[in-house]
Amino acid sequence: MKKHYCIQSFRAKSVLMRCMKKIPLAMRCTLFMLFCLVGMTFANEGYAQKTMVNIALENKTVDEVLTELEQGTEFVFFYNNKQIDVKRRVSVRANNKTIFKVLDEVFKGTNVDYKVLDRNIILYDKAVGTEGVQAAMQSITVKGTVTDASGEPVIGASILVKGTSNGVITDIDGNFTLSDVAPAATLLVSYVGYKTQEVRVGGKTSFNIVLAEDAEVLDEVVVVGYGVQKKQSLTGAVTAITSENIQTTKSENLINNIQGKMPGLMIRQKTGEPGTFDNMISIRGGGEPLIVIDGVTREYEEFAQLNSEDIENISILKDASAAIYGMNSANGVIIVTTKQGASEKTRISYSGLFGIKHATGMEETVDAYTFRLMENEMSRNGKKAEVYSQDILDKYKRGEDGYQDWDWIDMYMNKQAFATNHTLSIRGGNEKVKYFVSAGYNRDNGLLKNNVQYYERFTFRSNVTAELAKGLTMNVKVAGRWNQTQRPREDFMWTFKTLLVNDRGVGPYAMGSANHYSDIAPESKNPAALVDPNVDGYRRNRGVNYSADFDLTWKVPFVEGLSLGIVGSFNGNNRNNSELQKSYQLYDYFTDQPTKVYGENRYQNTMGIFQKLYGRAQANYANSFGKHNISATGVVEVSGSRYDELFGRRLYDGYFTNDILNQADASTATNSGYRNETRLAAYLVRANYDYAGKYLLELVGRYDGSYRYAPGHRWAFFPSVSAGWRISEERFIKEGLPFVSNLKLRASYGKSGYDAGNPFQYVAAYTQGETNMEKGYVLDGNKLTMGMVAPGVVLDNLSWVVTKTANIGVDFDLWNGKLFGTVEVYRRVNDGLLASRIMDIPNTFGASFPQENINSEENTGFEIELGTRGKIGKDFSYNISANYSYTRFKFLDIEHNPYQSSMDRFLNGYDHRTIGGMWNHSGGGMWIQKTDGQFQNISEFERAPLYGGSNGNSMMLPGAFRIVDRNGDGVIGYDDQLPESRRAGANPPYQFGLNLGFTYKSFDLNILFQGAAGYVIGYANDDVFGYGSKTNPTLMKKYMNRWHTANITDDPYNPATQWVSGKFPALRRDFVGTQDNGNSWGVGAIPFWNPNATYLRLKSLELGYTLPKNLTRKVGISDLRVFVNGFNLLTFCNSLLKDADPEREERDWGASLAYPLMKSYNIGLNINF
Repeated sequence: MKKHYCIQSFRAKSVLMRCMKKIPLAMRCTLFMLFCLVGMTFANEGYAQKTMVNIALENKTVDEVLTELEQGTEFVFFYNNKQIDVKRRVSVRANNKTIFKVLDEVFKGTNVDYKVLDRNIILYDKAVGTEGVQAAMQSITVKGTVTDASGEPVIGASILVKGTSNGVITDIDGNFTLSDVAPAATLLVSYVGYKTQEVRVGGKTSFNIVLAEDAEVLDEVVVVGYGVQKKQSLTGAVTAITSENIQTTKSENLINNIQGKMPGLMIRQKTGEPGTFDNMISIRGGGEPLIVIDGVTREYEEFAQLNSEDIENISILKDASAAIYGMNSANGVIIVTTKQGASEKTRISYSGLFGIKHATGMEETVDAYTFRLMENEMSRNGKKAEVYSQDILDKYKRGEDGYQDWDWIDMYMNKQAFATNHTLSIRGGNEKVKYFVSAGYNRDNGLLKNNVQYYERFTFRSNVTAELAKGLTMNVKVAGRWNQTQRPREDFMWTFKTLLVNDRGVGPYAMGSANHYSDIAPESKNPAALVDPNVDGYRRNRGVNYSADFDLTWKVPFVEGLSLGIVGSFNGNNRNNSELQKSYQLYDYFTDQPTKVYGENRYQNTMGIFQKLYGRAQANYANSFGKHNISATGVVEVSGSRYDELFGRRLYDGYFTNDILNQADASTATNSGYRNETRLAAYLVRANYDYAGKYLLELVGRYDGSYRYAPGHRWAFFPSVSAGWRISEERFIKEGLPFVSNLKLRASYGKSGYDAGNPFQYVAAYTQGETNMEKGYVLDGNKLTMGMVAPGVVLDNLSWVVTKTANIGVDFDLWNGKLFGTVEVYRRVNDGLLASRIMDIPNTFGASFPQENINSEENTGFEIELGTRGKIGKDFSYNISANYSYTRFKFLDIEHNPYQSSMDRFLNGYDHRTIGGMWNHSGGGMWIQKTDGQFQNISEFERAPLYGGSNGNSMMLPGAFRIVDRNGDGVIGYDDQLPESRRAGANPPYQFGLNLGFTYKSFDLNILFQGAAGYVIGYANDDVFGYGSKTNPTLMKKYMNRWHTANITDDPYNPATQWVSGKFPALRRDFVGTQDNGNSWGVGAIPFWNPNATYLRLKSLELGYTLPKNLTRKVGISDLRVFVNGFNLLTFCNSLLKDADPEREERDWGASLAYPLMKSYNIGLNINF
């Protein structure tokens, strides 16, 4: 008995009430609000009565007519093919007629009648009746086994009756039994890592189902701008990463979790401080990329703090494919798609992690006695009297009372800190309603003691999709985050500096006292007080982020392939940053006498409110005409944002009560505030064409408008074109090179840009004077009087910065994935960068020139990704990939003063080179003096060029670096510098990663190696680092490996003195008469003080084990996986950076005061119920 079955499942009762019965109680309230929001309800009248049919078929079989009716409506036909002649040919035409009229016409002149039961229609012979057919419609019980391609059982696979919540999960042997199944039903079979299958029951009761792995699916889709595309039809440079690959690295910062995993995405982790999300991140060496989360542009910090467990996938658009976002997409686009519901049995998942962290590297200082020995040595090397007498040295050596050593870092920083992370999610649904709800918690503690430093956040995300009617789908996404960061009152670098430079020979409390904080040189600060929030105060930053997105999509029934949609989004954040400072008395360490009051009693509060509205209307069309496939997207979007900030400060007298402004002294109040608003709009069209999936073409045009510019310059057009050729689809490849699974050549060119510059610069208007900007008038000769300031030079030609991007790429896949990869070559030019004209004007001119679009720059480079995947036997599988990215920066046209000579151009020019002028280490490199070893003795200076200016070589000592006299004038100076391609403070131009993934039975192992090259660490050896550290009473331990006299009493300037060689030059307090201060933060840098920062790091390692199902099922658990994980585990780098970290930022003055990067060891588990 053959039957017609349809996959639709709504009935004529209220759609809302039917859906509410099929989902958990927790979701019913959500759906009720959603339906109220759109104000849509459905009448309870019969579906057959209100459904109008449009059909036109000539000379078709009854079977074909019934199939067409099922595809165009929600009807399901039941019949006995022994009674109904479905091979009979008929012609039928109906325009807006009921199903009754159509069936009457189809079976006119036959003995066939029908019975309509809502959406089910029974066809029967009038002489026989409906009993046999109706009996066949009763529910049945189905059984089966689910296996993978190798025949191994898939344990925990979801078996769900499509359109219902009726489902089960396979057991340890991959078997399942599911009752109450309609013979006409369709089963949805799914499991993580496998392609979801739809299996029609067709009256059968036994099934053997084989799931295919995702890696074997050719029609994999990738998220691109305003939609998705099949990976095989992409013509742009797009790289994607899935949730599983993101989560193999564990940290609270999402950017850390994707570092080294995607070619072209260049990242440098600047610090490991809790609550600081300031990674350097770029796509191909550009500026900060545009962030798009669930189809809406978001803030950078929102991206960094996303819960990795909530992410489905991330795509990066690297070439002209980013032009579809037009405005502010010049630096590429990062697209994040969060998890959504699925048509599967409700699954509750928990992921938990506990971690221990410690610094990857930490500089250490010498003890108080050793420092005083070295201080005397510094004095002798500088031809000065020794500072400490032998009596003082002996007291510190013996550790007498008052002459002990105090290790500040050990006393006030923990060796390790703890972190924890928890996520609970619910995911499931049916054909009509799908839902995903997630809640997460994260806590990351800092190294400073007294719990003064931590980061904490709670996250929530809810994605609900509901089919309101046939072809009409609504999606509502609600997300939020609460986070709090607490730090010492000062920025960490200042507290850390105190711990580094404080004299270790002076204790935290005055001698004979347990609570009198001592006044410690050189900063007159006390670390015991600084790390105690009850004494010195604190900074506490609280934030609340929220977003609500709504989209409605309608598949137009009368135009095949056409869908219309609208998107609305409201998101924002509230920031509450408070700072409390308390004053306290400091005392002389030896006498216990008061010396000064440190700080003041004050409280200040900064509150910021950001809100953004976004709206979009979108039309999509896709259709095929033989071998011709076309698709098009049209979008209109508008957005507006507003940011308000209010600052207040008050002093308080007497005693502190609460950190509330109005509980301090009102007479000392100061306040300020401002507001910023934006308005943006755009129109865009994208058209795609391919012939037989072989020849690919994409055209994009976008028209953007910004509020910043004069009316004649507000709008800009950003076009792009890309094409591809799937060579593997050609016959000569298929027949001649059958091992080539996929080979595609791509090319693209396009324009994008960003709106830069001060808004309303074109308006010739007065501005309000501001004291801190020194705007006002001097009327009495010495006093600034505030008022309105007249406009300066006003121009209305400021416009967009335009980026032109060209890219050529090759994608290949050989031997069905045994070898796959991508190669990209690109060039990106930024035209119209902002600068002000440089012109000779009289001092009485009284105004400055405005910004104009006059500069330009270029990035070129290439990327390579290679990989292999496969299986060895039934139990072992592997997935290995490596990526390498290189980018090169170059100035093109830069506004400058006229060059006076070729030497002037060489030393100070920028045009068409990778590095800025000698006095400005910007661009892609720095100026540096080359060296040729170290001087071995004093006599060598007699024949050497002059190093010390008017001092000649009289202050030079053995161990100093022999600088190459490049111009041969006998004097070492600035003119001996040469440009160097590496630079300090940069996002490295060479970056690479190696991803290794293995599974064996129930074990899984993921390893990530990540590295970078092409940059230096520019530590300033004359600052807190101790080598020539001016007046700071400290010295790094590493500088003990130095050049020094064999006997401590020897004269360092006597040619007969014997020297002991070391890695570092002789210690000094200053560099008068020498060239030893060769760091990148001044002119005259030398390679030794700017060490090559190339590194290779074992970024993450995770080993997991999934417990046997027959054990976990006994306690109601579907899957239970335990894992151990490590982050920043091992680093191979220059020995000069052994106690630091080559990736950590140098921070202000190159003093290495950034919070250290952290190495973590984690243990956790993943549970599915």
